[in-house]
Amino acid sequence: MACAAARSPADQDRFICIYPAYLNNKKTIAEGRRIPISKAVENPTATEIQDVCSAVGLNVFLERLGFTMLLRLVSNS
Repeated sequence: MACAAARSPADQDRFICIYPAYLNNKKTIAEGRRIPISKAVENPTATEIQDVCSAVGLNVFLERLGFTMLLRLVSNS
């Protein structure tokens, strides 16, 4: 029986997902804000979050929705 390779912290399946709502000072806790308002910012974008994470040396990538997924989300609204 083969031994499974140990997963590195840099593996993408171990990444932590950060949504803009987590950091948005316009959101309530019930709406998804996860940090205190005093540390939150107004309407952060995913690109801004990516830039800040990269600037502090984190291994980061921006996951974008595919065009078909976007159409599916819009059509179900």
